Amino acid sequence: MIQKKWDLDKISDRLQIEAIRNKRPLSCMLELTYRCNYNCKMCYIHMTDSQAEPFGRMRTVEEWLDMAGQLYKAGVLYLTLTGGECTTYPGFVRLYEELSKMGFFITVMSNAGGYNDPIRDVFRRFPPRHVSITLYGASNETYEEVTGDPSGYDKTLSNIEFFRSIGVPVNLNFTMIRQNVMDYPKIGKLCANYGIPFTMTSDITGHRYCAAFSDAFDCRLSPAQRACVAVNHPEDVALALNEAGSVTSDDLELGTAKDNPEFDYCIGAFTGCAIAWNGDMNYCMSFMGNSNVKPFEIGFEAAWALLKERQEKTFRTPAKCLSCSMYSECPQNCAGRRFEGTGDPGSPDPYTCQYAKILKSLKNTRENAIIPDTPKCN
Repeated sequence: MIQKKWDLDKISDRLQIEAIRNKRPLSCMLELTYRCNYNCKMCYIHMTDSQAEPFGRMRTVEEWLDMAGQLYKAGVLYLTLTGGECTTYPGFVRLYEELSKMGFFITVMSNAGGYNDPIRDVFRRFPPRHVSITLYGASNETYEEVTGDPSGYDKTLSNIEFFRSIGVPVNLNFTMIRQNVMDYPKIGKLCANYGIPFTMTSDITGHRYCAAFSDAFDCRLSPAQRACVAVNHPEDVALALNEAGSVTSDDLELGTAKDNPEFDYCIGAFTGCAIAWNGDMNYCMSFMGNSNVKPFEIGFEAAWALLKERQEKTFRTPAKCLSCSMYSECPQNCAGRRFEGTGDPGSPDPYTCQYAKILKSLKNTRENAIIPDTPKCN
């Protein structure tokens, strides 16, 4: 089931409705590289070259451009470039310029911490439609703790100013882990100073290829910590973390839900896809590893057709979710997230379940609980 309030006066919404009706691709995420200028403790993709070697190879600029031509012919309008850090991809400047000339609307997902003059120059000449910048803290000290870069915060602020100076819309997303959670109130003030609302990611998942390649599970907040931080004011983050020590989900009765849909389709299931650095393709990055298709080998249209064939099986709602009274309000309980958490899109992720239960319990005891926005998939 797709839940969205459509605005038929917006051409983007009308395009998406048509793409859904026809089950045609409208957007695609290109994960250009696993490389990054940072070494974040919790990253789900960053690897050294030797770690990545068993899982394939990065695609060349020529290969990406050929694939972009296939995407264009298929009707794709929106491209999102990501990584790793996409600007560390060898040949990024040339690839970005050629994609821009092809007429795609390009969003750049970036940490904005490692741009050189050629990268800034190509952004000036071909401004992206939108830039999504991840924040890892509100000081150089926190950036060093999380990313390993002792001047990462200053670099990020400089590039936020750069994008604003050339008129590129920017949104900021704070990735919250144990090592930076105390910066939460400072992040809010920083974004307020820029006049930019921020989203927050606290749902940290393990490394896509090998759990040992990151410390994600040690870094992420517990379900109780996530929920307590979510329902409290940012200035009370210390109190929220203390409160989490006395919160449990074991005794929460959820009852039985009725009239829930049989499938939990998302817009991306009908109109989007993602292609990883090694050429694997799936509905989105969360699904990578779940029967990937190979567009560089069989062609994009054939790969797209395979995804459509297995759509119904992939997005079938788990029976355990259908029997849960919280199904309709469970945060981030999508098939992709379930796959990330359990390796099976048909199995609920216990971490997400615990968070959802605790969050509902806490919201019911607070009159004015305002849950921070999380980044939207579409």
